Formats: sequence, structure tokens, C-alpha cells
Amino acid sequence: MNDPAPTITKASPNDVMEIIAMHGQSWLDTYPNDEAGVSRGWVQARVDSWTDLNKLARRISKIEQAQTDPNLLYRVAKNKAGKIVGLSTAFRDKDVQIVGAINIDKNYFGTGLAQRFMDKIIAWSDPTRPLELQVASYNERAKAFYRKYGFEEIKSSEQLYYDIIPIVIMVRKGDKQ
Repeated sequence: MNDPAPTITKASPNDVMEIIAMHGQSWLDTYPNDEAGVSRGWVQARVDSWTDLNKLARRISKIEQAQTDPNLLYRVAKNKAGKIVGLSTAFRDKDVQIVGAINIDKNYFGTGLAQRFMDKIIAWSDPTRPLELQVASYNERAKAFYRKYGFEEIKSSEQLYYDIIPIVIMVRKGDKQ
């Protein structure tokens, strides 16, 4: 790929439909897994539901909130043509810090974009507290990526996301813990 590195910026409410399209394609590229019982049809139906007016309004509200709330991170990566090719979200409150998502257009796998997102999330996080995330138990590529950043899988943390996708919890200790 001869493109310069995508630019990472705060998400804008104007980006919402393109965010949903990229995010949805990322889900379709990542989550269908016959062995785990996660059908492509189920993933497609889930993605299609994101344009429901109530869900769309909630997403726009989160993007707007992230413009000024230091406890909410909502970033997109845009290539030189201005197309969204990545998304990352994270949030924190008095009890937890959570990586909500790192989704990358598969054409940008291996370009360092995911690392750039994770570096921004770690820089944003409180280094005196752990950082937590959920990942599909069968997504070995993602789990290996997170391990490079010091995340460890919590034993016996298996659960089902939306009663279908098997997930595990991974935690990274803060750099000052």
C-alpha cells in the first residue's frame, strides 16, 4: 500500500454513517465462525441493526460527548482520500478503564494502524489503573496483538457477548501499578 499513514482524529457526528459502514465490514471480516456457532447471517443482522434510529442516535450522542469528555475516547483513522479505515473507542469511570473497540479495515492490517490506536489509548489511560477489554475467544490475531501490549487473559472469564459470541476478558496493568 503506497498510501501515507492514515490520520487519526476525533470522530465527528458527520462521520457516523461511514463509521457504521467500516465498523460493520470489520465485524463481517472478523466474527463469523462456524465452529463457534457465530454465523455470517447473525453478524450481518447485528450490523444491520446499527442503523436503527435509536441506536444511531446513541452513537451520535457518544461521538458528541467524546468531543469534550476526557473520560471517553472516540477516534477514527482516515486515509488520504478521507475514507474512514479505522475506529477506536475507550472509556473510563471511577471503577474501570475499558478499551471498547479497535476495528481496522482489513486492507490496513499490518500497516501499524492498530498499534497507533493502542498507543493513543494507553497514553489516554490512567497509568495507575488497569485497562480491560473483551475479545472473541477465537480471535487469536487480536489476542496476540493485545498480549504485545501487556494484556493478559483472565482465567475463567469466558462469557457470551449477545448470547452468541464467546469472549474472554484481558487486562493490562497500568504502567505505574
